[in-house]
Amino acid sequence: MKDYLRYAAGALAGLLVAFLMSGLLALTETPQLVLFALLPAVGGAVAERVCHRRHNNS
Repeated sequence: MKDYLRYAAGALAGLLVAFLMSGLLALTETPQLVLFALLPAVGGAVAERVCHRRHNNS
């Protein structure tokens, strides 16, 4: 369970960025759907990769 915490934190960060971008850009329908589908997944993957890379460099 502890291994998924990094991914979940990145996904949450990606979701928050998606909310901010959607509100600032006033996106609707398909662009908003794509934003909310991609950013949490990408945020989780990036966060996991960065944490994994830092752990291996130590």
